[in-house]
Amino acid sequence: MRIALSKRECYHADIYCSDSNSAKKTLRENQISILAVDFYLYGRENGTHVLAWARKKKLLPPYVVVTESDRNKRVLLAEELTKGGYNSADGTTFIKH
Repeated sequence: MRIALSKRECYHADIYCSDSNSAKKTLRENQISILAVDFYLYGRENGTHVLAWARKKKLLPPYVVVTESDRNKRVLLAEELTKGGYNSADGTTFIKH
């Protein structure tokens, strides 16, 4: 199942979550193969908060795609993923080893 965490529906996914509460619920309740994430979400939390929470709970899938267009925010998301053991050749597609 493909999940997209974003305020905009720019990625082909089975489920779209636009806020952190729905994202956390979806991550807890579903078997996820690919997670697409943007920095900006509705509410107080952003994509890095959700990634940090999911990493601590061991809920991140093996493949994560950063769909954020702002380079500075994309770097923040990438840093959170590398903390969790993810690697990327292009800074967009991350694979856990």
